[in-house]
Amino acid sequence: MPTNADVLNFATQKLIPKWTEQFYQHHPILDKVLLKGNIEKGTQGGPYLEFPVVTNGPGKVTRIETGSEVYASTRRTVGTRGQIYCPRMVYSFIIPGKDLAEASGETAIARLIKVYPEAALMEFHEYIVSQIVNGNGSTNNVEGMLTLNGNTTFDPQGTAVNGVLDFVAPGSQTDVVLGITKSNTTGWYNQYQVVSSFATNGRKQMRRVYWDASLQGKQGGPVDLMIGDIASYNNYYDDLDDQVRYATSFKGESGKAVRQGLMFQEAEFYVEPDLDTTLSQFDGSAAASKGCIYYLKTDSWHIYTQGEDTGMETKGDFAFRGPVKVPGQDAWEWEIVLSMQMYCDRLNANGVVAGTAVS
Repeated sequence: MPTNADVLNFATQKLIPKWTEQFYQHHPILDKVLLKGNIEKGTQGGPYLEFPVVTNGPGKVTRIETGSEVYASTRRTVGTRGQIYCPRMVYSFIIPGKDLAEASGETAIARLIKVYPEAALMEFHEYIVSQIVNGNGSTNNVEGMLTLNGNTTFDPQGTAVNGVLDFVAPGSQTDVVLGITKSNTTGWYNQYQVVSSFATNGRKQMRRVYWDASLQGKQGGPVDLMIGDIASYNNYYDDLDDQVRYATSFKGESGKAVRQGLMFQEAEFYVEPDLDTTLSQFDGSAAASKGCIYYLKTDSWHIYTQGEDTGMETKGDFAFRGPVKVPGQDAWEWEIVLSMQMYCDRLNANGVVAGTAVS
């Protein structure tokens, strides 16, 4: 017998929890943040979030000689507050009534799920990942999500704000990032180096950023994740010769190993196919347009959402809404609702190397 929209929706709802978890496991950045326990679902304070930032040790040592000394900690203020806004995004798609009418049996329903709701969710995932690494989300209306690319901006709520990792030396970084001015805040900067050519000083500059970032926020361990474009990754791979050492295989949407990472010190280094430094979003830096590698201490990164969809409130953790009959068409519409954002509270424990695609 033909499949109606409600039957397909029932089957889809059963798969949503699995698909939601797969999203966090879809990309190394999100996966590691999840493993660190730094994901907060169903934030009650609304989309706007203020978070504490302490860029160095919060106190000082006082040497006691006579017993009348005043503690020095009150003279050292390194705490401030960052700001971020959680965007609301809705991915809508339509399933023709003809496809529903001609689908009969479990196999046909499974095929419809794969072709429509599952494919829609996977595409939504890719849009977000591309925005995170490139900052080109305006093409697909996901520019509200944070971007690592400091050469461009993201727009969570109608006002453009700067990407997180600048492609300039720490002493020259002056942007406002996550609501905090770099030039006015001690320790609020990212590490940065430029490679003239990979054969000349590629691995040396990679090590410099790795150690500079790892030494900050040591309680979070060393830098544990590196993401690079294909050319940069291949340059590092070729430079290793027989010293190649693989990281644990990274599993993608289907649970199959889809990425094989290389080790760099204690960090896992993965290629990011979506990272494209030839895009206009990287034009602000001549070095960045020649390849880059992001260095992340994922203990310093956090993700929050506006809902868990308990009771189908569709506040935005990949909530499915529908089906709704499309007026004047033999078709049904579904929506995927997402309200999610990420932020960093220890910027100097992260960094970027540019020019890494030059052999």
